[in-house]
Amino acid sequence: MRRTADLLDALARVKPTARQKARARAHPEMERIARRFATINTTLAKGVTAGSVSAAQLRSMASNFIAIGKALIP
Repeated sequence: MRRTADLLDALARVKPTARQKARARAHPEMERIARRFATINTTLAKGVTAGSVSAAQLRSMASNFIAIGKALIP
């Protein structure tokens, strides 16, 4: 998980070209994926504050990751 987090962090720092930005905006599924990642991040932040995540929070994150996977691999 740490490796994935490090890679996602590195990817977030990459500056996309204007063409890549336009292409990403042209795909509504990318917006849905971004919203799901935002939901996962919110849940993780709550877990950090609380010191742990509940089973329900884990299920919520899992369902969001599954939906992201389905959106990426139709």
